[in-house]
Amino acid sequence: MLTGRDGLVVEARTALVRADGAVLIGPAGVGRTALARVVVADLPSRLFADMWITATEASKGVPFGALGRLLSGGHPALHPALVHSTVLAALAEQCGSGRTPVLVIDDAHLLDGPSAGVLLGLVQARAVRALVTVRSGGPVPDAVVALWKDAGLPRLLVPALAEDALGSLAEERLSGPVSRSTTQLLWQWSGGLPQLAAALIDHGREDGSLVRDTGQWRWRAGLAVPAQVADLLDRELDRVGRPGEDALAALALGGPLPLSVVEAAASPDLVADLEELGMVRSEQRDEQILLRLRHPMLGAAVRRRMTPARRQRVSAALLASTRRTTTRGPHAVASALWAVHAGQPVGPQELVRSANLCLYADPAASEQLARRAWERGGGAAAAVALGSALVEQGRTAEAYETLIAAERDAEASGDRAARVTVGVALAGHRAWVGREPRRAYEDLRRLCAYAEEAGDPVGRADAAAVAVLVHLFGGETARALDGARDLLRGSPPPGAHLRATLASVAALVLTGRTEQAVRVGRDLVEAVEREESPALPYARGMARAALALAELWRQPTPTGPVTDPAAGRWPLPPDPLVSGLSHTAWSVFDGYAQRVSGDRAGAISRLRDAVAQQAEGEGLFRSEATGWLAVTLAEDGHPDEAEAVLREHPVDAVALVPGLGPWARAAVAAAAGRRARAVQLMTEAIEVARASGCWLVELGYLTYAAHLDPVAGPARYAGRIAEAIGHVDAERLVTAGRAVIAVAGGNPVVMLEHAYRLVDMNLNGEALRLVDEAGTADAARLAVDLRIRLRATAPGDAAAVAGLTAREAQIAGFAARGLSDREIADQLVLSVRTVQTHLGRAYRKLAVTSRRDLSGALRLAG
Repeated sequence: MLTGRDGLVVEARTALVRADGAVLIGPAGVGRTALARVVVADLPSRLFADMWITATEASKGVPFGALGRLLSGGHPALHPALVHSTVLAALAEQCGSGRTPVLVIDDAHLLDGPSAGVLLGLVQARAVRALVTVRSGGPVPDAVVALWKDAGLPRLLVPALAEDALGSLAEERLSGPVSRSTTQLLWQWSGGLPQLAAALIDHGREDGSLVRDTGQWRWRAGLAVPAQVADLLDRELDRVGRPGEDALAALALGGPLPLSVVEAAASPDLVADLEELGMVRSEQRDEQILLRLRHPMLGAAVRRRMTPARRQRVSAALLASTRRTTTRGPHAVASALWAVHAGQPVGPQELVRSANLCLYADPAASEQLARRAWERGGGAAAAVALGSALVEQGRTAEAYETLIAAERDAEASGDRAARVTVGVALAGHRAWVGREPRRAYEDLRRLCAYAEEAGDPVGRADAAAVAVLVHLFGGETARALDGARDLLRGSPPPGAHLRATLASVAALVLTGRTEQAVRVGRDLVEAVEREESPALPYARGMARAALALAELWRQPTPTGPVTDPAAGRWPLPPDPLVSGLSHTAWSVFDGYAQRVSGDRAGAISRLRDAVAQQAEGEGLFRSEATGWLAVTLAEDGHPDEAEAVLREHPVDAVALVPGLGPWARAAVAAAAGRRARAVQLMTEAIEVARASGCWLVELGYLTYAAHLDPVAGPARYAGRIAEAIGHVDAERLVTAGRAVIAVAGGNPVVMLEHAYRLVDMNLNGEALRLVDEAGTADAARLAVDLRIRLRATAPGDAAAVAGLTAREAQIAGFAARGLSDREIADQLVLSVRTVQTHLGRAYRKLAVTSRRDLSGALRLAG
């Protein structure tokens, strides 16, 4: 509970020992009481004696009520003028002679006026040392305020925990690593308040919301309000009264809302009062002021208390307010949900649109809207929306049955357009859920012919656009690019145009034409962000992700896409989230980008998240998450764990990156000392990439393969790397490829020049590998700097931190896993004497004398 509070503890204790005390002030749940206990716990008992007084709502109404234990049980005949001396006498008696009394007043904002006056008098007379806790954001007795304004006690603010500190608190409480997305959720849900976060963690363990998944604790449910927190929040809500709770209910039902909308549903003065109480906060966004609840858990508490009548009344008021105001209205999905709650009619078309809008942010709400549309005759569009919502919730069999039922309805009614719409959705289900892209493509090819025969150009274009995506994720990149170009030449409808353009951006990146991909990607993002664009949040997020992929290999620090931390599976646009949460980095992209820059520890943490997220729903990037995690774990010296990841979450037929499976298995084989097998698998990956027309992917594989054998590898692959560079304009990857060619050339000066270029491209891991080979004094100085950087970003890279060269680290790793000198020599095609020489150097650097100590030394170094 006191994680991240060390500085405050020292400051408060110093104020008690050397001065008159301190005031700890902060919001409810921030841990003021726990902090005060730690502050006084280590005071020298021979010099100080602490006396605790806790003010309460009950004592607030009784004069001197808080001081009862110091007033002989609160003697009713005691004259107010005698209270000061009576309290002093009681303190002297209870603390003993020779010890300074430390009066701890907890929750001093609840002191009755007379008790607060006595406290102020004692401090001003320097008769006691005082440690006082006060809740911020509410009324405080004047005498308590005077403690810091007039009596000079330092006013120490107890802030909410930062995200990293709350993550440490969670790991301490759970005795294990916590996924980054779960840390972000706990931090945002609790507002960084340790009391709320601790209650959430304990509640999550008890009800199964927190589970161990891919080696980390992960939250797998919606936001719940633990009983102990509910009591705390209920007391706060009771104080605001009915009008105030109606205003809070509006925000709980609609997420962040324009100030004008909330003020139209509640009076401006009431909104100002809630902001002063700290229950709501405002922020400027674009040209309007948005109002949101203090933290999402408050919204959950409001919804928990909300009666059906209040929900209907507030929803109706919100709908009316959006019609009265001229400010740009709230999110369309919120409006549709308000209409449903208010019992007002909403057409199937609007329900379907709203269901699609909130599909990835709130699939349960999406299901509710889509099901209502389906029941009201929404037809094929409603069935497809309902199927998507069910898939996102993991109910894939139910989704399939829904689509089959819709297909039967379309056939029975003779509605050929509906038949195509549902058929495209079923083909997508086969591709993304069933992981059968080839069979899905055959279904789509037949649908294209059927739609053309039926005179349905929109349906044909939609089927063709999905077929392009199936080619892209089925390892047929060049074919996907050709299909996208053919489709775009025919001016397809908006949905098909968007899918084809997304596919073309990704295919251009994979084939090495990143400059063109960036140009097309920027035009796409600009188009979908226009106010009149019909693009859904998913499509807008995917457009940004495609552009980020194009920029990844061109810029040292590319800007990645964002997502909703409560889901995390899909990239989303940076719009205000209906959930009230703030966006976080999309874990699939973020993890891969960190691996590229050399931060293995960060990459592993984010990719563990990605694997868990992509294992659910459609999981479009499931193979990428698994493959990249396995490669990074293997590079970090954990081949057994990497192999387990591939076994539990195999790279399958749906993969954006061709050759991903052989690459991942090659990384595991190399880390386990099976070099010949690793080279064989990398050859397979390289040929798969070439067959797909993916020059960028092939260049990456060739560079990786060259590093499998630091001695002979660069020379073996230099020619093919030079050929691939001629087809790729991605500056970062080209720089890495040229560095391998420099190693093959063997000139230390040239190698060092390339190492600095790698540093400029934020490829620090690649640079460190190169300077180890250069072996000059300048290279050694750069190596020290790089190891410091990698120490800051990748503590798991033990060999780099210990100062081992790439070859020393490789041989030490094999020896730590039990391979003999002869076995290592055979794997690396070296002499036994060379192996022994490198191993001896590793022993000296790690300060060990035997193989038995190697594993522990490598762990300690990291």
